[in-house]
Amino acid sequence: MVGAEAIVEGVVQGRRGARVLTALELFAGAGGLAIGVHRAGFELTDLVEFNEACCETLRLNADHLGWKDTRDLHARDVRGIDFAAYRDQVSLLAAGAPCQPFSNGGRRQGRHDHRDMLPEVVRAVAQVRPRAFVIENVRGLLFESSAGYLKSIVARLRNPTVENPSTPGSEDLYHLRAGPPSDQDMYRVEYKVLNAADFGLSQNRERLFIVGVAQDEVEFQWPVGSFSRASLIEDLRGDAYWSDHPQVSLAARDRARRLLPAKPLAREGQRWRTLRDLLAELGPPAKTRDDAADASHVLVAGARLYGRHTGSRVDWVGKTVKAGVHGSPGGEHIVVFSPKRFRYLSVRECAELQGFPRTFHLPAKRTPAMRQLGNAVPVTVAEAVATQVRKCLDQLGSTPTN
Repeated sequence: MVGAEAIVEGVVQGRRGARVLTALELFAGAGGLAIGVHRAGFELTDLVEFNEACCETLRLNADHLGWKDTRDLHARDVRGIDFAAYRDQVSLLAAGAPCQPFSNGGRRQGRHDHRDMLPEVVRAVAQVRPRAFVIENVRGLLFESSAGYLKSIVARLRNPTVENPSTPGSEDLYHLRAGPPSDQDMYRVEYKVLNAADFGLSQNRERLFIVGVAQDEVEFQWPVGSFSRASLIEDLRGDAYWSDHPQVSLAARDRARRLLPAKPLAREGQRWRTLRDLLAELGPPAKTRDDAADASHVLVAGARLYGRHTGSRVDWVGKTVKAGVHGSPGGEHIVVFSPKRFRYLSVRECAELQGFPRTFHLPAKRTPAMRQLGNAVPVTVAEAVATQVRKCLDQLGSTPTN
């Protein structure tokens, strides 16, 4: 942790000699949120991650996090950390809290799930008192079964140092009757669902972001993606998309067009990037690991479609990369070229769907690699959100470096 003598309102002298905004991240996982935060100009002074396999991935990718070493990675359970030591020393607290309690693939036990770490995030914010915080989770928090809990968490985050008035030991410990936001709150807190496809990734991945900014900072503005579904539909309907992929047969074009809505849509910015766009850039996977220039980009045999596991159409954005409770759910990670031609996406292709750098090191085995990727925050979206937060905090007089 950076020494207190180096702190000036959450800004420290960076290791590269430039003054930068600092960031503490909890539940770092494979580093998707951390890379985005780093790219937005924050100095990652400390990362906390309980899973040792994820810690090894972070160590192998220290260069992508702006680290010269990994001394600031803490392989610990957040529940055992006293965050008071970070008080007023952190510009941004980032947390990709475990999503399984609120995910369709994670049994949906919500706040009763022992993996629910949102109360720990509230505790960390209360103790650290950062200038801003960013929390990522699944959109399942907006569903009826969890919406009340989300509102309670947001209310706690507005004034995290206020004692929770709930009765200790009650089943609904985080029930809190809170009034509307006030200028007297410690933080202004907002939340919104963002889709990775709108930010240039070839994946339809909707995730909930909760952003809090200290009351005395400038107002936070949500990032706006420059890619759209409507533009993709119109490019598929016409010739613009196919001119980028002239090798595609007329039959394949007709299959893609039959699935489009009949009514023309108004174009909005660039088109969503499809799986075919991604595959064309990356090239085909190697047939064997011995033939592979990239050990993560190898063909995996045995792909099959069944039930609701219908794969992802090649001329559309891919389905959400998932981790699953019992491992990688294969159906979501299959690219379908035609009714009789399909294959598994390689680990590297899934990493590209999540926005990870092409030189990012991943576990050698597919299952742990896919589990880490499925739980990760899309890098591009994380960067977009963190960049908007940085704009709020730039009034501190720092000059962030990229």
